[in-house]
Amino acid sequence: MGILVNAFWVVYASAAYPNADLPATVLPGLIINMIVAYVYWMLSTAMPRTGGDYVWVGRIIHPSIAFMENIVFVAIMITWAGYFPYLAISTKLPMVFTNLAITTGNQSYAAISTALSDPTTIFILSAVILTFVVGTMFLPVKQIFRFMIALFGIQLVIYVIFIGMMVSTNNAAFVAAFNAKSGTTVDSIVTSGTSLIGSPITYTSAATSIGIVYTMLSFIGYANSAYFAGEVKGDPRKSQGLAIFVSPIIFAVFIYILYASMYNVFGHDFLVAAATLFVNGKSPLPVIPSPAYLISYITDNPTLAFLVPFGLFLNDIGFAVVYFFVPTRNIFAYSFDRVLPAKFATVDKRGVPYYTVLLYAIIAYFSVYVNVYQGWFAFTAYANFGWWISAAIVMFAAAIFPYKRKDMFESSPKIVTYKIGSVPLLTIFGGIGIFLSLFISYSAIVPAWTGFPINPWWVASMLFVMVIGLVIYAISYLYQRSRGVPMELATKELPPV
Repeated sequence: MGILVNAFWVVYASAAYPNADLPATVLPGLIINMIVAYVYWMLSTAMPRTGGDYVWVGRIIHPSIAFMENIVFVAIMITWAGYFPYLAISTKLPMVFTNLAITTGNQSYAAISTALSDPTTIFILSAVILTFVVGTMFLPVKQIFRFMIALFGIQLVIYVIFIGMMVSTNNAAFVAAFNAKSGTTVDSIVTSGTSLIGSPITYTSAATSIGIVYTMLSFIGYANSAYFAGEVKGDPRKSQGLAIFVSPIIFAVFIYILYASMYNVFGHDFLVAAATLFVNGKSPLPVIPSPAYLISYITDNPTLAFLVPFGLFLNDIGFAVVYFFVPTRNIFAYSFDRVLPAKFATVDKRGVPYYTVLLYAIIAYFSVYVNVYQGWFAFTAYANFGWWISAAIVMFAAAIFPYKRKDMFESSPKIVTYKIGSVPLLTIFGGIGIFLSLFISYSAIVPAWTGFPINPWWVASMLFVMVIGLVIYAISYLYQRSRGVPMELATKELPPV
């Protein structure tokens, strides 16, 4: 999920929901996610297989529906695998050098930051990061996990340092330092931003309730372990419970502290005004007005000013690894069921699906290219629209699981089969999850919620991915049938762990 990432996304949240009290949105956002997390925990306990919801929905409803909904997740992750290296170079690295320029007074750092706006430079450096990520994918799973734990450990240290900086200063100190060093003033930015918004920057209950949608989307990632559950040793009731159900609770504590401390030091009105000017191309500041950049005005220590944006840089590398690793497991599952060529289910002696990694690498490099030069993947701004429609299908599968696959449900671990009266708890939470997921999907694109005009082409693109999924499955089904391979039999049982 990324414990530092909201120091970056707060810019877009502030611009989209200027009157939202973001710290107050954390608890409601957590509650909504806990319902979804419970469903993923139970299903990954009942069917701990590589492929996650593709396996569950395929065995409960139908493999064509499973492929349709899961390919949306994969399509989004494919774009993210190239998008996060791009973000690391185009937004995080410039903050690193800008902060060094401010704290050291050495303007050569500022020149480096400016040079990083060159598309060719961004593409080359993004490709370098992606090459590192691809190389990581050829390691045994255990080593990939160790790398991710190390990456998290470094970010945790930086998070603690960042919060320490926040609690050791106040808004008055920030305002004085910013006015002295930035070439503009806090009041000037607040005035300009307020004028652009057209109304006072304050808190309203209506805006805060809308902001819940944004905050809860920050939780995305807690269910990723479900996609490689078959590769995790131990009892899935415990491992998936910790990974999927407990981690959002921990994350909620982290982001609440993060939100509250940033509001306390930089001020809600300033963060909103600076963000509004930035997204409208009118910011007087040299880089995106993330708190990771703004800390350069509350410290004269270059190391401290360097660490926080560097932590965000590492966060993007971590995201690139996650969103490369997870879809390779989904593609493996597709191939195992013969929806894609069986060769993509081939693994080496270390368990690496190398054909899948190579295929995905080609797509990811293409993703980097179009992110830098073409912007073809702008539809990913609507990724949450498609993401939560697919999540609603998973919730539906969970709700009917005890009735549609009664044999499999009743043979599941006891924790999965709990009931309230005669109704399985999984059915209750799955039913609630359907409506919550569809509501989030709707809220992610409606102008009244987002503050931005709806783009029908981007909406259609997400639905088009689902249609393509059905077409691919139909072609595979007919092809395998012509070869005498009954795909429907393969999906009647669970694949091996």
